[in-house]
Amino acid sequence: MNPHAPATPPTPASPPLTAPTSPAPTSLITALRRAMRYEIRRLRGLTSTRIVLGLLCAVSILNGILLRTDLPTAPDGAPLAIGPADLADWLQHSPTAQQVPLSALLLVFVFGTGPVAGELRYGTARTTWLTVGSRGIAYTAKLMVGVAAVIGAAVLSLMLQSAVGATTLALTDAPQPAWSEAGGPVLRYLLVMGCWPVLGAGLAALLCSRVATVLALTLWPILAERLTGLLLGKLPGLGGITEVLPFAAARAAMRAERGTDPFTQALVGSSLPAGAATALFVLFTLAVGALGWFAYARRSTA
Repeated sequence: MNPHAPATPPTPASPPLTAPTSPAPTSLITALRRAMRYEIRRLRGLTSTRIVLGLLCAVSILNGILLRTDLPTAPDGAPLAIGPADLADWLQHSPTAQQVPLSALLLVFVFGTGPVAGELRYGTARTTWLTVGSRGIAYTAKLMVGVAAVIGAAVLSLMLQSAVGATTLALTDAPQPAWSEAGGPVLRYLLVMGCWPVLGAGLAALLCSRVATVLALTLWPILAERLTGLLLGKLPGLGGITEVLPFAAARAAMRAERGTDPFTQALVGSSLPAGAATALFVLFTLAVGALGWFAYARRSTA
C-alpha cells in the first residue's frame, strides 16, 4: 500500500431498504358507489332508455284516459265506481289478464337484460371490470341501479296514470274510486317490479343472450309455467304445485283480494295469501340473482 496515495473518501452508507407501502384499499362502499355511478351514466347515454320511458309514459296516459270506459254501470246506465280489485289491476297495467305487468315487459328490456347481456355480447364487459375493479361489485351495482330505475319508473307511471285517470273521471262527472284501498296491492306491485331487473340480469348472465332472456321472461310466465304446472300436477303428490309456481305467486301477491270469481282466480293461478306469495316470489328472485352472480364471475374469468 502506497502511503503517498490519496485517501479514498469513505463510501456513504446506503439507506436501509424498506418495503414499498401500498395504497390503502378502497372501501367496499366507495367502490360500489363508483360502480353505481358508472352504471347510471351508461344508462343515461342509451337511446333505448329514453324510448322505453317515453313508451311507458304514453301507455300510462292512455290507460288514464281509458279508465272511464272501464267503469261498471248501474241498471239505469249511470257509471259506478270501480272496485278495489279492478282498480289495483288497472294501476298495475293489468297483470291478471296479460299474466305479467305490461310495465315490467317494457322496462326489463333496458334495465334488466341490457346491463349484463349487452356487455357479454359486444365484449365491453372487460372495460366495466377494469373501470370498477371487481366483477362482484360490478354485478351488484347493475342489480341495484336496475332495481332503483325500475321502481322509480313504476312510481312515475303510477302517479301519471292516477292523475290522468282522476282528471278524466272528474271531467266526465264519474265517481272516483277509493284510491286508498289500492295502497297494499300497489306496494306489493312495486316490490314485484323491483324483482324483474334482478331476474333479467340473473338470466342474462346464465344464458349469455339478451334475446333468450327476454323470451324466457315473456313466454315462461304467460304459457310455459302453466303447462309445466299441469304436467307436474299429474304426478303423485304434486297436485298443488301450481299454487307455488313463482309467477303465479307474483300475480297472487298483487291481487287486492282473494275472494274473486273462478275465472279470475284461474287467471291468477295461485290462491296463496298476499304475504306468502310475495315472499315466495322474492326468494325465487334472490335465487336466480345469486346463480347469475356466480355465472357472471365464471364467464368473466374464461
